[in-house]
Amino acid sequence: MFTEVAPGVFSVASRFVDGKNGIILGSRGALAVDGSNYDDEAQATADFIRQKGYDPNRLALTHGHSDHIFGAAPLAQGEIFAHALTPGVIQKQLPRFAEMRGISVEAAAARVIQPTVTFRDELWVSLGDKTVWLFPTPGHSVDGVSVYVQEVRVLFSGDSVVTGIVAAIGDGNSEVLETSLHRLMTLDIDVLVPGHGHVLYGADKVTDWLTWQGAYLSQVRAEVQSRLARDQNTTAIVEAIDFETFVGDRLPVAQHGMRKRHQATVMKIIAEQIEKRSGETDFRAK
Repeated sequence: MFTEVAPGVFSVASRFVDGKNGIILGSRGALAVDGSNYDDEAQATADFIRQKGYDPNRLALTHGHSDHIFGAAPLAQGEIFAHALTPGVIQKQLPRFAEMRGISVEAAAARVIQPTVTFRDELWVSLGDKTVWLFPTPGHSVDGVSVYVQEVRVLFSGDSVVTGIVAAIGDGNSEVLETSLHRLMTLDIDVLVPGHGHVLYGADKVTDWLTWQGAYLSQVRAEVQSRLARDQNTTAIVEAIDFETFVGDRLPVAQHGMRKRHQATVMKIIAEQIEKRSGETDFRAK
């Protein structure tokens, strides 16, 4: 469950769609990154931090989606860092949290974790010999944040970067995510811990994946634009933008319902482009 990816920095495996959380240990404290969908996983993370001689009293959230916060209570014993938009994202998740726990929405609101420190542009956290930089990388979600450990060049990307599934944008925007990926490409990253999938080791592998994920979104969008211009309907467009051509052997089609995930991404990009065309038409009409 715990893999040391750099001195004092750990990837923490989750059973939710090959999820990845994190732990950063410094000379003056520890910081957990995301809290899992499951109480037992977050409890194991808290126990691990204690075994290393630290208190589990700092938690950074990469975003407010359920699989990153619903089990996080064992790690929410002190400061909880998140983007300023995360409380709103958590609020939207409350009905699902309530349904999963079999409780009322009001009871869910009382039980789910909430950030104690929020920011919009960036936040720096000093752990002594390790400096952690939190900064926005939206697109998967409006509140997306990446967590960079400066001294060892490790990035926890949350779901802004995923290596085990195609880019998920159901609650976000493909063009915004593509911009975030370009921002990440300007950093020196030796190890990238994604929100879901395998850890990337080495700057070349990190750059390769960031480039591919951005190109995937861009190529799908270009094909959608071309087919919308020819007045093709949604069903025809989704069928034409097939998994084999646009994903190929980058990801195994039989894993995690990958074909359906790809189709969902295509459908979201279609919706984005239709909305964009509609807005341009309205503007011209005025």
